[in-house]
Amino acid sequence: MSDYVNGTRDISADTDLRLCKFFGLSEGYFLRLQNVCDTLEAKRRIAGQIAKIEPYKAEQPA
Repeated sequence: MSDYVNGTRDISADTDLRLCKFFGLSEGYFLRLQNVCDTLEAKRRIAGQIAKIEPYKAEQPA
């Protein structure tokens, strides 16, 4: 369990189902939490690269 807490192991669908059943939570709770953590980590890691990307702007129809 300490691997999950320390961030050295990701939550799998199997683990999510087991933990959700044990704690009485809705299925997918821990997977959603994992997704939030992964997204925040990626934002921190590549913030400079993301800042350089210009959003796509579709041409206006005539």
